Amino acid sequence: MRKFRWISAFSALIFVVAALPAQAAAVPATAEKTTDKQVGSLTPTVVNRLEKAVQELIGTKTPFQFDDVTDMGKTWIVEGDLEDGTATFQTEYNKEKNRVDSTTVRYKISSLAKAMDTPLKTKVLNSAKAFDSKRPLQFEAFWRVKSPYQSNKPSNYWVFWGAGEKASSLYVDVDRGNSITINADYPLKQVDPVLLNRAVNSFKRISGQRITVQHASRYKDEAKGLSYWAFEDANEASEVKIGAVTGKVLTVSTFGVDWNDDTDFKKSFASPKYTASEALKLARPKVQLLFNINLSDYNVEIQENAYTFSKKQKGTPSVVGKVNKKGAFYAFSLHSSDGKLQ
Repeated sequence: MRKFRWISAFSALIFVVAALPAQAAAVPATAEKTTDKQVGSLTPTVVNRLEKAVQELIGTKTPFQFDDVTDMGKTWIVEGDLEDGTATFQTEYNKEKNRVDSTTVRYKISSLAKAMDTPLKTKVLNSAKAFDSKRPLQFEAFWRVKSPYQSNKPSNYWVFWGAGEKASSLYVDVDRGNSITINADYPLKQVDPVLLNRAVNSFKRISGQRITVQHASRYKDEAKGLSYWAFEDANEASEVKIGAVTGKVLTVSTFGVDWNDDTDFKKSFASPKYTASEALKLARPKVQLLFNINLSDYNVEIQENAYTFSKKQKGTPSVVGKVNKKGAFYAFSLHSSDGKLQ
């Protein structure tokens, strides 16, 4: 059975925002285009497409109903709920292109066993536990999302929203074989002081100044072999990444951008600031301090403001340094031969 109740756009926005976890709550950018004009009806074709989009995520055996429809101008926002009370959902229908642009099913965390198959549920819980053995991630909600036409990835996934003192999220990318990525913010008091000092010292080794760390987070991509801490200043303009497994510095970048726009950038770096030998001489002491890598016998490739230091020897990591218009190296990043950063 399908039920339709027409409501004003303003009321619908209140409903949407109230349903989001704290770290995800945001009014859509298209909110300013909404109207409170009531819509007469949805055509059978539109309803059929919406039904298929929802069923693709929840299965064909789970009863659901459409409740609210909001006219957003170029799109319809259609809300509903699963009749067993385990979740609500939202679909966005593009009226100009006659397609469902996105579908989001918002589950209660208590419905995990019912909504997700046992092997995947076990994988998620094990990954959450292994991410931080001292403070296992706790979740307050999880969603199933599909936005097939968006450019950024993932676009077909599960996402779990963290609860507690630190904001966190765990993504399961359905299109990448259910690969898992996790990101969690940490209060500085919960971070190993050794890592904090290492981040501060790394900033100083590049800039010559003391940059205070204000934000700390951890990131893990199980499929790509990435696992690191990220430390940033108050403006998030400077960042140090440190391997969560090795404890080694992986990337250091400070705010060194001194060009005005793309045109200024291309003009400023149309010709290299340094020759290969000059770049090696300037970068060698900093790279030694940051990564404990001796750049002797390394080759140099130059592209605009980026200098790549590498060796042909198999298994040897490369280092990329970037300079600004003044010729100062403001960023260095380590690149392992296998692409893993841990």
